[in-house]
Amino acid sequence: MTYPSVLLIKNLEEKYPVVPIESQQWRQTQAIVVLACNYFEDDQLPFVSRWPNCSMQRNLQAALMYREHPMPIFLAGDILGSNDKNSQASHNKYFFEQMGVDSTDIHIIPKGVNTETEVDALASILNGRHISLVTSASHLPRAVFYFEEKHIQVLPIPVEHFSRINVMPVVGLPNAASLYRSERAIHEYLGLIYQRYIR
Repeated sequence: MTYPSVLLIKNLEEKYPVVPIESQQWRQTQAIVVLACNYFEDDQLPFVSRWPNCSMQRNLQAALMYREHPMPIFLAGDILGSNDKNSQASHNKYFFEQMGVDSTDIHIIPKGVNTETEVDALASILNGRHISLVTSASHLPRAVFYFEEKHIQVLPIPVEHFSRINVMPVVGLPNAASLYRSERAIHEYLGLIYQRYIR
């Protein structure tokens, strides 16, 4: 159902406010960090079709930020698919190059298969920096915790929202979009439980 699924994810997405591109706040940071999501390694697909929504929104937001105020961009992510040949970090570097980002401003570490290991890979080169962290809004609570655990100062930049800022109760039929929204929320809640109580 639409409204229950929105309420489920909205609690995660509202933890950090939207930071507009025109804001001076993120310009005071020293680097942009974009967490990997996924990439379809299929050259027969159009460029835009190779990026799932989570990757497209994260990367595009960071590219727009860079266009307004260039600063170093840091990317991590290893090879994920069993048939893939290149790392997520290298694919994302290619995205930014296509968006006009100077390749000398793109720093990649092709390591990490999830948020925790991506942060581990990035921690040493981000030590002492204040970063703008671009990732999905529902993913930020977990991601910020991992970076702050490494004593990295973070300004969260939420994207890929699954709920509007202002929502009203609605009655409707069950639908696939609500099912996916609920799945994403449950994935993050389980990740938070693992992060705080199990690992």
